[in-house]
Amino acid sequence: MPAVLGRDYTAEEVARVALTDQMRRMANDLLRGDHAAADLVAMAERLKLEADALSEVPDRVPDYSRFDEPGSTPVPDEGEEFFNSPDRPFSGRGHPYGLPLRVYREGDRAVTDVVLERSHQGAPGMAHGGFVAAIYDDLLGFLLMLQETIAFTAYLTVNYKLGTLIGEPLRFEAWIDRVEGKKMFLAGECRDGTGTIVTTAEGLFIDASDRFRELAETTGSQK
Repeated sequence: MPAVLGRDYTAEEVARVALTDQMRRMANDLLRGDHAAADLVAMAERLKLEADALSEVPDRVPDYSRFDEPGSTPVPDEGEEFFNSPDRPFSGRGHPYGLPLRVYREGDRAVTDVVLERSHQGAPGMAHGGFVAAIYDDLLGFLLMLQETIAFTAYLTVNYKLGTLIGEPLRFEAWIDRVEGKKMFLAGECRDGTGTIVTTAEGLFIDASDRFRELAETTGSQK
């Protein structure tokens, strides 16, 4: 796995990413394929053994100070990839419930290219709107690195102009509209392979750097 701006993944994180890649692959193929019930039952029995093994280990204590403390992650230069914690909900590469994103800086924008799969489908052939909203929520969050801050989502509004197709290339872009004190007004859009805008988004994020700095300090003091 190539190094990403900020820090390299640890050996455990690299291994966890490899495992979650297969978990997401299974989720997609489970929904895509016409499987025999007996085959699925047999597989469930095998996977239960693996799930039991994962359950037996003690809880991992996250080191928030490594990537959640404001200013701890370098601001990417033009064309560089934003650092993405493997634990990041939805877009983290080591998180099995979402869609891992590789996000790059283009000027003052955060950009990611995505192909949604069967596991993201809502209406036939189209992505569920909740997945689209989650992409925007995470993508807008990467803009906070350009501000060297951390913030919570206050609201997120998505305008679904057209159906977002699965299996087709999509480009999501996000940018900072304006900043008013602790309020950051962010916006984004998604275009399909023809360049047509299929969705747009706008959100308000509230600066929470002080809260996360306290969290990082508390975590560090417990080591």
